[in-house]
Amino acid sequence: MNTFPQSKNSFLARPFLEEKNWYLLKFQLEEALEMIHPGESVLCAERDPMRTVAVVMATLLRGGGIFLANPDWSEHELESLNQIASFHKVFGALGVEANPTYASGFEEARLMVPSGGSSGALRFCVHSLDTLSAGVKQLWQFHGKADLSSINCLPLFHVSGLMPVFRACLTGGQVIFHSWSELLSGNFPSHIEGHWSLSLVPTQLGRLLRSETAVRFLHGMDVVYLGGAGPSSDLVQAIRTEKLPIHFVYGMTETAAMAVIGSRAESTPGGRIWGSPLPGVSAQLTEDGEIVLRSDSVFRGYYPEDSTRKEFATGDFGEWAGNGQLCVFGRKDFLINTGGEKVAPEEVEAALSGLLPDRTFGVLGVTDPDWGQRVVALVEGSLDELMIQNILETLPRYLAPFKIPKEIRSVDCLPKSALGKLDRKALKELY
Repeated sequence: MNTFPQSKNSFLARPFLEEKNWYLLKFQLEEALEMIHPGESVLCAERDPMRTVAVVMATLLRGGGIFLANPDWSEHELESLNQIASFHKVFGALGVEANPTYASGFEEARLMVPSGGSSGALRFCVHSLDTLSAGVKQLWQFHGKADLSSINCLPLFHVSGLMPVFRACLTGGQVIFHSWSELLSGNFPSHIEGHWSLSLVPTQLGRLLRSETAVRFLHGMDVVYLGGAGPSSDLVQAIRTEKLPIHFVYGMTETAAMAVIGSRAESTPGGRIWGSPLPGVSAQLTEDGEIVLRSDSVFRGYYPEDSTRKEFATGDFGEWAGNGQLCVFGRKDFLINTGGEKVAPEEVEAALSGLLPDRTFGVLGVTDPDWGQRVVALVEGSLDELMIQNILETLPRYLAPFKIPKEIRSVDCLPKSALGKLDRKALKELY
């Protein structure tokens, strides 16, 4: 595996994009290097992935700090952003102005990736070249030190969209940028040779499985990483039936993407999945079941913190499945305790989404005088009484009785965090 490039020439020494995109990247990198000065604080909200890569790499080569932003953030997120940091340079039409007078400089290259966390509040995870390299090395070793190439349809302001670029750059692989809308419409990359990966979330995979052409395309992948949320039991069963090259992954922005990985064989027909820590990652469970990860890929803190931590308490609840394999249930903070039984809302949401894949669900626990808490589900859009009744009659096939919602309520819109994830604190307020 290569070390992180320290100069423009070393970065450009080996192309990791298609030829036409590589020449474009070289031009855009030169342009960005002329604009960015050593140690500057830079905000990147570009929509074009090529432009994003150029700005990110130019800032890192200059030893500066690059903040990634979603180009579609609302005024609420922009207000939070302005309170967190000021910038010497701004790339992209986000409505944020550069403010060099108040911008802080950097002594070493840093990458700040947005993370909403369970609170929904906007935060930036600080990564160094060392933590990013460690994240690449862990997956590289898992795959027998093979070149890591990918078809990337995820946005680069997410760690899962950014890390494939670093994997290709450091391991001798390649990246093909291909939009999700193109994949969904059946327009798949052609002339792909060698070992290629694709990263998807369960909703995306479920939609692709409706097309025979898409299924054939998925079978052509060396591996499809599935993460970001818990898959429904129906989706797990479809993966097993189709014998798709799926690897279930668990990780987060704080760990430079995936830290635990499990194959299709490491699942049950009932939808339970588990995996093992990647090489270089260790996992422990606290007395109350919280997952604690230790790795060189662990972030350096939430900006402006910049520490040398190696351990991260994830806030997720899990249990050991045997042979050193870990089963992840969901957020510990929002675990529902009903009559002494613990319920992960993510598991119930996955079961509901399996029955109505075109709807979005949010599950929470509300105070109950008899059971301590009872399980309640909110769904975007209206459901009539017959539909609700059918759901409640079908759920016992997938969930234990104590996990089945005692109430399903329709709402116009579920609250989301800055990164588009369900804001569980606001969910309770909405209820």
